[in-house]
Amino acid sequence: MGTKVVFDTNVFVSALGWRGASHEIFNRCIKGNLKLFISIEIFDEIKRVLNYPKFRFHQAEIDEFLEQILEVGRLVETEVKVQIIKDDPSDNKFLECALAAKADYIISRDSHLLKILEFAGIKISSPEKLRTELHK
Repeated sequence: MGTKVVFDTNVFVSALGWRGASHEIFNRCIKGNLKLFISIEIFDEIKRVLNYPKFRFHQAEIDEFLEQILEVGRLVETEVKVQIIKDDPSDNKFLECALAAKADYIISRDSHLLKILEFAGIKISSPEKLRTELHK
C-alpha cells in the first residue's frame, strides 16, 4: 500500500506557505507515493490554524488547500485515546490518528512529538529527516 503518514498541523502550514521539505512531502502524497491519513480533530485544527492572521493566507488558497487535503487524505476514526504527551495534551490526537491508520510515520516539527522518536512502532520524524530517508 505504500508508506502511511500522519502530518502535524505545523507540517500542513509549512506545506501551504513555503516550498521546503513539508511542501515536497505533501506533493508526494498528492502523487500517491505516500498515503496521508487525517482525523476530524486534525482537520478541524488545520482549518483553525490556517486562518490565523499571522500567516496571511488568502481565503481562496486556504479553501483550495483544505479541499486538496480532503481529496488526498484518508479520514480515519480514532477509537483509542492516549495520554502520552503531558506537556501538550492536544498533540495526542496525532498519535491517536497514527494508531488508527496503522501509520509508518508521524511528521512534525513539534519538540513534544519529536523527542518521543517512536510510538507503538510508528516513527516520529521531521519533514527534513523523512525527505532524506526517502531519497536513500
